[in-house]
Amino acid sequence: MIDITVIFYILSVLFLINGIVMNIRTNATVGLFILYGLSVCCFVFARFHTQIIAATSHGILLWMRTLVIIGIAVYLGLMAFIMVQNSTNVTCDEDVVIILGAGVKNGKVSKALQLRLDAGIEYHRKNPDAYIVVTGGLTPQKDTTEATVMKDYLLQHGISEHIIIVEDKSQSTLENYRFSKAILEEKGIKHDSIVFVTNDFHIYRAKTYAKYCGFEDAHPLSTKTDIFTIIPALTREVLGVMDMWVFKLK
Repeated sequence: MIDITVIFYILSVLFLINGIVMNIRTNATVGLFILYGLSVCCFVFARFHTQIIAATSHGILLWMRTLVIIGIAVYLGLMAFIMVQNSTNVTCDEDVVIILGAGVKNGKVSKALQLRLDAGIEYHRKNPDAYIVVTGGLTPQKDTTEATVMKDYLLQHGISEHIIIVEDKSQSTLENYRFSKAILEEKGIKHDSIVFVTNDFHIYRAKTYAKYCGFEDAHPLSTKTDIFTIIPALTREVLGVMDMWVFKLK
């Protein structure tokens, strides 16, 4: 039987490698710090697990240990809930496609964003009359916007400029929708039915926000998540969902 120490040392190394790969591929994000934090926690537990278990075996520390275990179980349950919400449900006769922004580094789309854009391009082949809204404000480098980089990617892949609408002010999923809706209404573009494109882990929150912002007939188009980003993405998404439930949906 494998020693628990070995398991946590292995997890520590895997999380560290995952963080290094993410750091190369994307900007410094909350997800990156989550990976490094998990790596440190696993290492500390592997190194001192006997002392930690002994110290938390009675009194208030035992209650704290129990609460931590319950918290981890709830967190994992929310991760599972988020992932089972993943779906694709498009009819290919929607009015508008909204591609939700993701990471941009050095003026190039991240892997997650590339997957969303490629899915939008594939959908366009089936429904070329639908407008495509690209969303996202200034990048961390403050040198361009996510929406501008997304537009350039679409143009390079043969999408006509006249059907691309740029929403380049938003800094969150909620703002993606709010600002996109305002632009569509200002331009008089029909948007009774929309498709929103995002990664699988983001479908639940994206769909909830779409309806909250008045897109009643919103159809999800889900893309896969890169293996190196799935853990930090899901961990961060749980926080995003809790923030949505508590603070945003009022």
